Amino acid sequence: MNKKTSIILSAIFKHLKSQPTFESIGIKSYRNLLEKSAKVFKPDKSIKLESFCIKSIEAQWLLPLHYNKKRIIMYIHGGGYIAGSINSHRDLASRIAVASNAKVLIFNYRLAPENPFPKGLMDVRTVYQWLEDNFLYPHRISLVADSAGAGLGLALLSELLAKGRTLPSCSVLISPWIDLECKNKSLIENKGKDPMLSQGILKKTARLYTDQDLSLPLISPINNDFSKSSPILIQAGEQEVLIDDSIILAENLKTSGVEVQLEIWKEMFHVWHYFAKYLSQGRLAVKQIGDFIKKYS
Repeated sequence: MNKKTSIILSAIFKHLKSQPTFESIGIKSYRNLLEKSAKVFKPDKSIKLESFCIKSIEAQWLLPLHYNKKRIIMYIHGGGYIAGSINSHRDLASRIAVASNAKVLIFNYRLAPENPFPKGLMDVRTVYQWLEDNFLYPHRISLVADSAGAGLGLALLSELLAKGRTLPSCSVLISPWIDLECKNKSLIENKGKDPMLSQGILKKTARLYTDQDLSLPLISPINNDFSKSSPILIQAGEQEVLIDDSIILAENLKTSGVEVQLEIWKEMFHVWHYFAKYLSQGRLAVKQIGDFIKKYS
């Protein structure tokens, strides 16, 4: 890592560690802070935005200057099931749109604790069904999701597999949170290394999402069977407290015969892609996502 990158990374870590948690300021203020922070990350002016609704779900098309009209990405944002929006993740999703030469659909699913499991997942199902019904090439829909959004994406994928429905051409999981029991060793081993998350915060967030059994496969999709799934790319940071979620999932997928590509990025933290505006590793990771999607869709 060169000196410039090291300085940028240090500044990002310092910034993230200084941010309040939802516990200290309340969920509403936490959401507002995330929305305010997103103003720094504005997508390139060449990206065309088209807002609309899918039933009652707010959605937006992100259209690069040049894109393959037969290639669509459904993006499911993260935020621990309690925060995040079209606005907070627009820049990242737009970068992936450009890298993939694809139009991206991003949307606001219902958030906990006001709307606990399975309401957010129900919205994800609705959006995917809408794409299937309205897109001429449903077999070329790609799925991209980060953090808790990756949990929702994997839950959706497991249902599609179980029902024999059209699968995404491929899926990309960015720093997935897919074991809500929060029992893996990396939660302890990487304590203090990840400026964004901790085991304690994750456990409390999981309980805001649901009071049901956290091991249920639709809640913790790491417990699902993904045999016969389409190809999956997983990107995780070396210093993430959640890195074991990615490693265990990749091993399970490989054992099931699924084509899986696991990338562990040295010295990176949870969803470092979010800082692609400043961080070269974020831009490179987005490029890798674009290459993967273009290969399979």
